[in-house]
This record gives sequence, C-alpha cells and structure tokens, in this order.
Amino acid sequence: MKRLTLAAMVALAVAGTAWAQYDLGITVRTYLGDDNWQDWNIQPEGVPGEGGSMIYSGNWTSGTGAWWCGWDIIGKADPFVSANITFRNTMPTSQIYTVIVTQPIFPPILPSTLIGGSTGGSLTDTNNDGSGFLKTALGAPLYTGRLDGTGVLPIYPDPTTFSIIFAGQTVTIPAQNPGLPGPTIPSIGVTGSISIMHQFELSPGDSVGFTSFFVAEVPEPAAAVLLAFGSLAMLRRRR
Repeated sequence: MKRLTLAAMVALAVAGTAWAQYDLGITVRTYLGDDNWQDWNIQPEGVPGEGGSMIYSGNWTSGTGAWWCGWDIIGKADPFVSANITFRNTMPTSQIYTVIVTQPIFPPILPSTLIGGSTGGSLTDTNNDGSGFLKTALGAPLYTGRLDGTGVLPIYPDPTTFSIIFAGQTVTIPAQNPGLPGPTIPSIGVTGSISIMHQFELSPGDSVGFTSFFVAEVPEPAAAVLLAFGSLAMLRRRR
C-alpha cells in the first residue's frame, strides 16, 4: 500500500512539473518613445479546466501606476487560447500599450498548421469626460495571432480608430472571425508557443475590453494518413 501511495505521489509530482512547462504568460508593454518599451511579465496562477485546459483569472496594477489590467483566460497546450482582457489607461495622457497572452504548446505542429482567430470588444469612457479613443499604433494591427512569436493572423489593421463622442459612452468593437469556424487558414508550423497580441493607443482614464481567441491545428488528418502510407511503402521497397 505504501508503494502505491509513493508511486501516486511521484506521478502527481511529474504531472505537476509537466503542466508547469505549459503555463500561460501575460506580457504588458508601455511605449516610452524612440522604440523603447517598459515590460511587465506576469505569470498568473491557473486551475484545471475541461479537456486538459487551464483557467486563469486575475488583475494587475503596474508599479508605476501607468495601467490596470484584468483577465479571464482559458488556454491549452494542444493548442488554443481564449482571452477576455480589460485594460485601463490610468495616466493623464494617451499611452501606447502592448498586451501579449502566450500559451506554450505541446506537441509541435510541423511542417504547417491551420489557424483561425477572433476579436471584438468595447471602448468605454471610464472617466466620464465625453471624449476618448482607441486606435492602432506604430503600424501594428489591433489584434495579431502569432506562432512562435511570428505574426500570422492580423485583425483590424493600422490605421483603425474607435472614438467616444459623449460622456459615459461605450463604443462597440465589432467582432471579426477570420478562419472560423474551422480553423481554415493555412499557415506555418509551430514548435514552442501560440499567442494573441493587442497593440493600441488608448486615451487617458479610459478602458478597453477585448474578447479574443486563437487556435492552431494539424492541417488535414487525411494528409497525415497519406504520409504514413508513403513512409510504409518506402520501407517495403527497402526490404
């Protein structure tokens, strides 16, 4: 009985280590000018979800008081990430921010993938001053789905602007869903991570909420079967 208990403990420890290797990360960057950024790297604590996914909920205020960010995220190493992000500019002037949600993956998907993603949300006049905006910044889309840090799926390309025109207004960012249902868009292979990146300029005192999703899958099961048959045929010829 003691042996069984010890084996179970070892199995749990190994499983915990394996899960830790695929823990999701959040990076928030504030643009300082002249291509300089200040970075915050957040490792949120997750709890197990359905089908091997992990669920992350929390919020963070920067040590400099430049922003507040809240999140409700589901991620899975076999791989997808679904992120609800709320972000507020707490500075007295407009600021450029980047928010990146990164999900490590396993196993790698090579040599290619099928991808799909979506984003939508809202801009809110949180400080009730009757004006404000959300706009793309520095040539980047509002949303970018990334494979191993390479942007492969842009949504709302630069320039895009959403504007507040009266006090207390909430402006809708219409949802866009390229490659979904699916995924259906052919893309490069991925070995280490998938991520969602939001880059934007936000008016002072105001808030933006993004509801975003990104997924990568093995292209066609039929293609894998054909590859397996081809390898088998080559082995038979060698014999």
